Amino acid sequence: MKSRSFSLLTLVVPLMTLILILSPSKAAAFPFSPGEVIRFQIKVFGLHVGYQDMKFTGPVMLNGRRVLHAVADTRSLESIKSAFNYSLHDVIEVWMDPVTLLPIRVYKDIQEGSWTDKVTIDIDQNNRTALYRDKRNPNGVRIPLRRATLDILSLVYYVRAQQAQPGTMLSADYIVDNKQGVKDANIAVRRADPLPVGGRSVPTLLFEQRGGQGVRLRMTDDANRVPVSITVGTFKVYGYDIDIVGSLVKVTRGQ
Repeated sequence: MKSRSFSLLTLVVPLMTLILILSPSKAAAFPFSPGEVIRFQIKVFGLHVGYQDMKFTGPVMLNGRRVLHAVADTRSLESIKSAFNYSLHDVIEVWMDPVTLLPIRVYKDIQEGSWTDKVTIDIDQNNRTALYRDKRNPNGVRIPLRRATLDILSLVYYVRAQQAQPGTMLSADYIVDNKQGVKDANIAVRRADPLPVGGRSVPTLLFEQRGGQGVRLRMTDDANRVPVSITVGTFKVYGYDIDIVGSLVKVTRGQ
């Protein structure tokens, strides 16, 4: 039940959550603001295995540079530990360029069963290179980049910040780890099924990663661009593709 990338999909959104999502918000450069927290329910094989809290903390300083920071904290349920003798607690942090939303640094604190690791990826988008460091590679492994490159967490905020409409194709590769390096990827945008909310329909969009790890992000097609569901293809078992999927539980709006 590995989860090297955070993950999510399908859902029923509580009415009060959607009322909050669709309520008027302050005008802002991006459809999210400091303090916003989104909770997702995580499922594997349709089994509820945990929760993830994704928080946008906003502007911070990194090496003398003003950047945007976000964190995703994923934890498995106690019942999963009891049933399978397995627990997971992954924390992913990302620091992004405040204009492009492309990642500058990614940090992962990984606790998956008996496996633990701390990963730092420093990304130079201008010079098309990334330095990957973990406990096996303390001095770092240099990864060449072909073009603009995202990680899983920055992908969510990058996509939300776009004004892409159905038929659009976004170009951004996907950084995985030092073994796989970077995977070629594009993100296709298409209309998804509307979301029924209290007698009315809320339009949604589906962003499908072609290549990468097959990330699929469905979000509201409104000013807030709230992620409704996310799925990430992670690994294969006996020829079966295993997706970690999740669904929106609630949104706490930021400032």
